[in-house]
Amino acid sequence: MSKSVLSLAVLVASCVISACSTPGGQTAASINAREVNIVDEQGQVRLRLGAPLPPPKGAGGRKVKAYGIQFIGSEGQEVGGLGVLEPMGMRAFCFDTDEWVEALCFSVDKGQPELRLGDASAQRISLRVRDGVATLELMDSQGTPRLKLEVDNDGKTHVEGVTPASVSR
Repeated sequence: MSKSVLSLAVLVASCVISACSTPGGQTAASINAREVNIVDEQGQVRLRLGAPLPPPKGAGGRKVKAYGIQFIGSEGQEVGGLGVLEPMGMRAFCFDTDEWVEALCFSVDKGQPELRLGDASAQRISLRVRDGVATLELMDSQGTPRLKLEVDNDGKTHVEGVTPASVSR
């Protein structure tokens, strides 16, 4: 975890703890809010807790409502987050490129875990377990699957997309 993300997390915890204290020194039982914004020294929102979260700046909206934490870059763009997308059955912790491509995403999609890695062009690597099948999938720069390795519950393996040695680079 980067030093700035850790600093933001400590800042959020400190703000929540101090917000829970009443003038008499007593602790409030709870705080109810739809959105909490943490700003940097210039007043720019850098971390947002929301239920729901607003759409990322410049992205044109969200497909479904997301609830959680947004990490926001210096230009106001979403650069990552920790969220729950209930209509899709997904919980995820992701970091994005400046083009809103998921560069790193840990998720649980309908109860099935997945790790996705990408670059500015597309998703490039997927590691997941679905219905008892462990899968590693490697994609080209267009996001087209090129190699897929699978192992099922019984230990049976399956390999797709291996180029014959005489044709490979």
